[in-house]
Amino acid sequence: MATDPRQLISGYCDESLTSDEERQLIDWINESQEHAQEFAKALLLHDRLRSEVGAMAATSQMAVPTPASLNSTRWNRWSRSLTGLVSAAVAAAIAFVVIWKGIGESPASAAIVELNRIIAASAQSFDRTFRIEVEGGGQEKQSAKRPRPTERGRPPKPPMNGAILHIRDGRQFVLVRTEFDGRPFVTGSNGKTSWAVRPDGPVRSSTDLKRFSHDLPGHEHSIPLFNIQEGLEGLLEAYNVTLQTFEGHRDARSSDGDPVQMIIADRKSKSYRGPSRVEIRYALQSGHIQQMRFVDMPYDKEPRLTLTMKLVEEQKLGPDFFDHDAHHAPDRRVEVE
Repeated sequence: MATDPRQLISGYCDESLTSDEERQLIDWINESQEHAQEFAKALLLHDRLRSEVGAMAATSQMAVPTPASLNSTRWNRWSRSLTGLVSAAVAAAIAFVVIWKGIGESPASAAIVELNRIIAASAQSFDRTFRIEVEGGGQEKQSAKRPRPTERGRPPKPPMNGAILHIRDGRQFVLVRTEFDGRPFVTGSNGKTSWAVRPDGPVRSSTDLKRFSHDLPGHEHSIPLFNIQEGLEGLLEAYNVTLQTFEGHRDARSSDGDPVQMIIADRKSKSYRGPSRVEIRYALQSGHIQQMRFVDMPYDKEPRLTLTMKLVEEQKLGPDFFDHDAHHAPDRRVEVE
């Protein structure tokens, strides 16, 4: 006998559903947009009550989990348990409910709704591969000639232009760049260790997860390229966000036929050290990011870079892809720092 949907929603919020009940909830949400909206309303009401309890606990110095941690747990469980189709339906319903709750119908409000929807979609557990293209400036102009060593005698960083970035769950990444002589230079992290595979010499590994992530633009600010969800959340605080039609391509579509839309985020204050502007092209229905452009992004001691991350593919890369062993010969020496 089918369980009452209200009981299923309550069980989902309490994280007490069995696998069979979870399947029933998925089927019920898929039956209609009205069901998806009803689920979203209940979820947002649950979040609001949790927030009120958290606020009361803070004034009473009670140890109660914060709404942020609850939201993170919920969305992580959501991405593991529900299919992409259901996620897209509920994300759309959440957008509807946020507006219904009184956030307004201004362009800025609509953009914030859409950005939150993209953040929710980015939490889904699939691997993404991006190609990085730099629009000139600083270090990238040196690629035509032999670069000079840094002031400490270290070899210069490989150019970022043309690099391939693989990311998983905001903690794991593999960055593949090409040295000035054409050989690959690979850095990455599996979430437990970070590592670097140079063209020659030993492979280096460290338990310091930031040890080899500093070669990625944005690592020192709130917009790390390998953690899209965290970067998007940073935009909500430090940027003015607006929605724009994908200029010149009103009928543009993603690889799966989904119409494409654009969000523009302009930095509120020059005192914030992130890029001056971020442009996000995303699939309208699914909320999946197709391209991100960062204008005047700080990068180490080099002049600011303007770079674009273009989605190449979304697919599972295998359980060991983010380990350094997958990117060098088995006889290479490994030094642990």
